[in-house]
Amino acid sequence: MPTPRTTSLLNATAALLLYGGWAVYANFEHGQKAWLTAGLVQGVYAFLSTLCVTLVALNIYRRYHGGFRGMAAGFSVGFGVMLVIPWAVHSVAGTPNKLHTVLPGLIWGTVYLGAILYLNSKQANTQNTPRKAT
Repeated sequence: MPTPRTTSLLNATAALLLYGGWAVYANFEHGQKAWLTAGLVQGVYAFLSTLCVTLVALNIYRRYHGGFRGMAAGFSVGFGVMLVIPWAVHSVAGTPNKLHTVLPGLIWGTVYLGAILYLNSKQANTQNTPRKAT
């Protein structure tokens, strides 16, 4: 079974391609500079977000010794990062359709974050201790 770090890197690479491509599509009608900038910004952000948020959420889950509090705390911090940072970055970059650009990442990121925490809690329950994120 791959380590959390390996899983995060593989998922981050997939996120870069998927969300960078979506940003290109969402901003294509605004010209090459707009779609290229949006694709690069969203792709790089999706990579870093997937990589970091997964590890942060799992570490917060562990800090709270798992359970509902750990899941809620990990999810809340991860969701906040997924909402605030891309909006701010796209605002600075001048992305014309910020909502359309970040919404798929926010939706799927929320599902992803919930699934990672849920699966981690199931594995922790099996082992009777929260799993260490590395």
